[in-house]
Amino acid sequence: MIGLADCNNFFVSCERSVDRSLENRAVVVMSNNDGCVVARSNEAKALGIKMGQPVFEIRQLVNSGKVIALSGQHLLYRNISLRIHDIFRRYAPRAIDYSVDESFLDMTGIPDNMLQEIGEAICKTCWDEMRIPVTIGFASTKTLAKIVTETCKKRKISVEVLRDATHKDELLRLLPISDLWGIGRRLSKKLYQTGIFTVADFAGKNRQWVRSQLGVNGERSWLELHGVSCIELSHVDRMLQDSISETRTFPEDIDDYDYIRARIAIYSADCAKKLRRMNGVCQIVSVFLRTNRFHPEKGIYRPEMSVRLSHYTDDTQEITNAAIFGLNNVFKTGVVYKRAGVIISDIVPASSLIPSLFDDTQLVSESTDDTQDNSSLNHNSKPSSSKPHPSLMKVVDNINAKAAETPLKLASQLTFHTLGHNDGYSSSFQAPSRKK
Repeated sequence: MIGLADCNNFFVSCERSVDRSLENRAVVVMSNNDGCVVARSNEAKALGIKMGQPVFEIRQLVNSGKVIALSGQHLLYRNISLRIHDIFRRYAPRAIDYSVDESFLDMTGIPDNMLQEIGEAICKTCWDEMRIPVTIGFASTKTLAKIVTETCKKRKISVEVLRDATHKDELLRLLPISDLWGIGRRLSKKLYQTGIFTVADFAGKNRQWVRSQLGVNGERSWLELHGVSCIELSHVDRMLQDSISETRTFPEDIDDYDYIRARIAIYSADCAKKLRRMNGVCQIVSVFLRTNRFHPEKGIYRPEMSVRLSHYTDDTQEITNAAIFGLNNVFKTGVVYKRAGVIISDIVPASSLIPSLFDDTQLVSESTDDTQDNSSLNHNSKPSSSKPHPSLMKVVDNINAKAAETPLKLASQLTFHTLGHNDGYSSSFQAPSRKK
């Protein structure tokens, strides 16, 4: 049997573990630069606050005292994560860290009739020592274990062991197909058209149909639902970061779109490179701009936009395209900027993902500041899905490691010398100015 241990509302739970006054309050944790919601307490969920929702949309709730909004403390979360994973290892013969708040527990050799007791002991220890609530589901495959855990949360159960086929069918009917590991929103829309709305509907299809419609990866998910273990997770680096950011203050106030676009592309590439070094992949790309706080007479403008990709990636071009899409939606002509940055988040180990069944790139959701005004710009279209071969960026990383003085760059990274500024990322390439 294998278990999935998942910390509930992890970032919020971490905040509550060090501040008991937050108990039973509606609490949200915000992204870097406080742009959008990345974690919610159950009380905040009850108010209708959504994951990824821009903070400006809940500002009235915050100002009225109905919601407490906190800036993320990722060092705190990482430290607590390490201690929680250590607790998992006290009880499981082998624990495979899946993300900052999840771990697969390999219970090989442990009698099934002991799993409930062990799971309850894990949950009690995590609460007693760290005040972190944990939910654990046990089943014969990783996909089923994840389903048990998800349905436990819906039914407010801490631990459950999948017992038999009847029990499994009951749980599969509770879960929409969009919540199935490896499916997601985009593919679920395709499945809706075939009459598949729940995980039970998907499991009820025959193997041949699944293989013909979804290929080998869809077949693999189907087999896992039928108790055939075929998704392997390698042991991943426990020091995986929760987010990566690159920001710079410009040497002077700048209003040139081409210059800032080049900066954003370079910051995106640096984030992607760091992501690949830690063997991670991300799904959320955020971009922000800041005016000069020491010159308020020039205007105050602090927009941020978060873009959620349709799948996880470590590809420089995909991350850059998303960042520039965000920039295009928050950049205001006529405003002078002093600082800009890119943040990538929702990071998980690359080895932990089921390969996408459909390899096309889409942006599926965005959030932006309420002060945006793109009236004088016409560059808001979503980026194309064109991207290099998956191994290309690894090759570029290897080359650049040996030629640090003249690194290879994507075209989008080349600095536009329209202003002659240098913030440490200059290139010898002379690009034409953007046509007005």
